[in-house]
This record gives sequence, structure tokens and C-alpha cells, in this order.
Amino acid sequence: MVPPFNTEISSNGKAAVAEPERQELNMLQEQQTTQENRSVRSQVIEAIEPLQKQLDAKLHELDASLRPRLSQPVQNKPLLSVAISAGVGVLFGAIAVLGLMAGGRSTAE
Repeated sequence: MVPPFNTEISSNGKAAVAEPERQELNMLQEQQTTQENRSVRSQVIEAIEPLQKQLDAKLHELDASLRPRLSQPVQNKPLLSVAISAGVGVLFGAIAVLGLMAGGRSTAE
């Protein structure tokens, strides 16, 4: 049985790149790719951060302005609010049941 070679032979008969050198080259390429990915990731984070702060500020503003307008009718007419939410729940439940019943049928028959 012939032992495995540690080097590859090129078409001119000389050793191409030795296996340890190839592994080192692959490791360097992986490190470079990792550093490039980190660089791109940090650039994206820096670009998105101001937009995220603006979005957070806008959401806080909307919450402060809409919450009183939405909670006032619920406090004034709690039974109507419960009835509306129950009706919406029944409607979604009926749609789900109809969807399950229709999904059980096969049109390929």
C-alpha cells in the first residue's frame, strides 16, 4: 500500500503547494473574510442606529398621543368594548373553522 502524499504534483512534475501551506492560506482567507464581515456588519449598525432612534422617538410620540384617545371610549362604555371584541373573536373563529373544513376536501378526486 502506498502512503498518501503531503503535496500535490502539478503538470510540470514539481510539487505545487504543500498541504500545510495550503491550510495556512485557507486560514488567512477565512480570517480576512471574517474581518470583512465584521467591518460590513459594523457599518450597517452605524447606518441603522440613527434610524432606529428616530423610530423609537416616533413610536413613543404616537403612544403618548393615541393611548388616551383609545382608552377613553373603553372606559366610558366597557360593555360595548367587550361586545365588539367578542364579535370579532367569533368572526375570526368562524373563518378559521370554515378554512379547516374547506382544507380537508380534495379537488383532485
